Amino acid sequence: MIVGERVRLRPIAEGDWETLEQWASTREGLWGTYQRFQLDHVGRLRELFEAGAMLSRSAGFLIVELVADGRPIGFVRYGLTTFPDADLPHPEIGYGIADPRDRGQGFATEATRLLVGYLFDGYATERITAVVDAENTPSRRLLERIGFGLEGVMRRAWFRDGAWRDIALYGLLRGEWQA
Repeated sequence: MIVGERVRLRPIAEGDWETLEQWASTREGLWGTYQRFQLDHVGRLRELFEAGAMLSRSAGFLIVELVADGRPIGFVRYGLTTFPDADLPHPEIGYGIADPRDRGQGFATEATRLLVGYLFDGYATERITAVVDAENTPSRRLLERIGFGLEGVMRRAWFRDGAWRDIALYGLLRGEWQA
């Protein structure tokens, strides 16, 4: 368990599936407005959970819960990406706060900081990457707030809501994090 001031990160437990299914019952819940809404997301997560692949050296999906009352409010995730160099993969991260009423309070920022600290402390990596929909201003601000820099925009790189969308590529180097 990784504990911060207001949130903690922990592995998914068997008892979390009802909450995850509730979050995934609407587009706004589990993935949010700027992600593709696909009905098989929770099923795929369940398959990974049952295979013991939700927390490993190469990938992780952690529940974000409030320290005050233990209520799950979202998730953080990471996976090793082989882009641009398959010989030297590095972590790529994602995050989300499921209930819109819990958004805008800094929980995702704190949870993402905890995740980034964990990854730099536990991995011999020089960088961490995040990829976000270029229209997702709240997510872009979060990344910039914790030190990520915009490294580029891939035009028309993913398909969402019937249209091709741009994605923004962000990166954070170890030295930038330590500063």
